[in-house]
Amino acid sequence: MRIDFILASPALAARVTGASIDREERKGKGASDHAPVIVELAE
Repeated sequence: MRIDFILASPALAARVTGASIDREERKGKGASDHAPVIVELAE
């Protein structure tokens, strides 16, 4: 499995409130070998 990643500046990284990997996307027929990364940011 390939996991994509998110790059951020120090200022943006300070706003991260959560992160997860959506492994369900890979279960469908013809699915990619990548797994989406989800990042939640504070305003």
